[in-house]
Amino acid sequence: MTDIDLSPLTVVYRGLTPQQALRLSAALHEAGMRSFEVTMTGDRPMETIALLCRELPGDALIGAGTVSTPEQVTASAAAGARFVVSPHFDAQVVERTRREGLLSVPGAFTPTEIMSARNAGADVVKVFPINAVGADYLRQLRGPMPDLEVMASGGVTPTLAAEVVAAGAKCVAVGHHLLGADPDGGFDPGELRDRTAEFLQAAGATS
Repeated sequence: MTDIDLSPLTVVYRGLTPQQALRLSAALHEAGMRSFEVTMTGDRPMETIALLCRELPGDALIGAGTVSTPEQVTASAAAGARFVVSPHFDAQVVERTRREGLLSVPGAFTPTEIMSARNAGADVVKVFPINAVGADYLRQLRGPMPDLEVMASGGVTPTLAAEVVAAGAKCVAVGHHLLGADPDGGFDPGELRDRTAEFLQAAGATS
């Protein structure tokens, strides 16, 4: 097990340039966000990870998302990532993540997939897509697996965030419901602050 611990709320970036991600991350950090996931499907993800690690305050936790190969894990670690998230479970990706000393968060959905991910060494299991089944699915899973640590991801709204946390989710990943749909990473500072505060409260990240 790693000593890295995910924040209750992680923001997920897709398709942003490094500079767009940095501007957005600086505003989000000021609003209280502490965990940032840069997906491999974005523009120059390793450059983005390295830039965020270098420029954001030390309490910011930067990770890599949509990781599908061991080689991406190694590159992410070299760029400064502290956690690795996948939409699926791949034992080789989990093994490389643990070898690099990073937090392993593979995606899984069925009980069999979830148990396989845990047995392979996953620190947290990303249940994705959570909006397809709702919070009660987590409640049912945690009956026979009471110590299951879950990241709930996929179409998460503030309402769903509050529901999955109440059902036992350790943390929540959010994307366009927080960031909006502006393709160039533009944002209104006031609206972003308000949405961030709403999500942080829903995820239990504020008192």
